[in-house]
Amino acid sequence: MANLFITIVPTKVLANGQHKIRIAVSHNWDTRYIPTSIVIDSLNEFKNGKIVKRSDKELLNAKLKRIYDTYYERCESIEYADSLTCTQLVKIITSPINGEQHRKFEDIVEEFLSQIDEDDREKTHKLYKLAAKHFIRFTGPGALMEHITPIRINNYLTHLRKSKLSPTSIKIYITLLKVIINYAIKMRYVEYKVDPFVTAKIPSAQKRETQITVEELKTIRDAKLEHYNLNVTRDIFMLTYYLAGMNLVDILTYDFRTDEINYIRKKTKNTKEGDSLISFSIPEEAKPIIKKYMKKNTGKIIFGKYKNYTSCYNLLARKISQLGKVAGIRHKFTLYSARKSFVQHGYDLGIPLSTLEYCIGQSMKEDRPIFNYVTIMRKHADKAIRKIFDNLKKE
Repeated sequence: MANLFITIVPTKVLANGQHKIRIAVSHNWDTRYIPTSIVIDSLNEFKNGKIVKRSDKELLNAKLKRIYDTYYERCESIEYADSLTCTQLVKIITSPINGEQHRKFEDIVEEFLSQIDEDDREKTHKLYKLAAKHFIRFTGPGALMEHITPIRINNYLTHLRKSKLSPTSIKIYITLLKVIINYAIKMRYVEYKVDPFVTAKIPSAQKRETQITVEELKTIRDAKLEHYNLNVTRDIFMLTYYLAGMNLVDILTYDFRTDEINYIRKKTKNTKEGDSLISFSIPEEAKPIIKKYMKKNTGKIIFGKYKNYTSCYNLLARKISQLGKVAGIRHKFTLYSARKSFVQHGYDLGIPLSTLEYCIGQSMKEDRPIFNYVTIMRKHADKAIRKIFDNLKKE
């Protein structure tokens, strides 16, 4: 059983000479210290675990007792505590517990983001962080979860509209905010008698026509491009199309020392229940590009001097609109156009939507568990992909 006591650590004196009161936790022949918010002016104001020689000593000692009791009760409730190190024990008792009320919004955000792998899901992590930053800028720091009311959400929506953000951006910020708030509700950090979003009029995301025609795609494929950067941009775009709209992050992490594609989209594997496996044969059209950029010892693709996702993403941001101009494309044109065009071209050829959904790993229905038909769908996918690419052949 851990031993807890109130103390100060003389060597941890603050820059102004004051001392912070701490809760010492001794466990398994080790000791760790939990700092509190209570500060005394000198060592003379502390004796035998209590604050002395101060006019507010009774108030501060009562506050210290509440803090001590909280940590002690948490220690008591932990089963098999002897199997934990002192550091592990302290981490558990200082972490918020389910049902702990009156949490600050920024603390909930920090806890929520700690569960998202920043390296593995960099873009997702940044989006949530940005959405939270916008809301905190509106509410000010220190806002409690209980203070997020329908009126405050509606005022926030008005604030976002006045900021001249697009309806799509507003929808994204509000959607991510809802996810964070729902997390707090699930963890019982807050309970709402009235849903904060009950009267919120969230704008619909603008539907963007980003797909291109078969002829425009063929023009991009066959164009004689002089500049290295534009050629790499074209290769990334065409490989995305040839791999049935495979996301860039998945392309860069896949081992291509095979004739098959078998993967689960990174974008959905952490958000959907079950593993939505995508499986199809690598089309002949994709193989020259893969061979051009694949490292033989790893099977990973490195697009020339653009060696990671960030550098590839920055290249696309600079050059893909220029690539679109090669085919005379006037509407919005992005890497996503490859994915969307693959589906549109397949749909125009009469390929069932369920097969196209499978090819791109999108919206698989819950009543069609993949393990029951993945072999069949693999055959359908190969046939559909072949039909789409045969339609691109030169006449």
